[in-house]
Amino acid sequence: MSITIKVAGNLRRHIPPDAQLQEVSTVGQAIERLAMPDVGSLLMLVNGQMVHWHTELQDGDTLELIPAICGGS
Repeated sequence: MSITIKVAGNLRRHIPPDAQLQEVSTVGQAIERLAMPDVGSLLMLVNGQMVHWHTELQDGDTLELIPAICGGS
């Protein structure tokens, strides 16, 4: 089973473009396998749909990770 990983923002410094992961079954397992530094909150999408940590992945899925942005007053 192969999953494509796409990242945005400062995550690009840690994950190469269109990275691939093999043999991961959930979004959380994929994120743990990437061994990223603590980047705070993430928006997680699979095939363009918002998901959560325990969402199951299928062969050929694309997991997008986007750092959450907050700020303002």
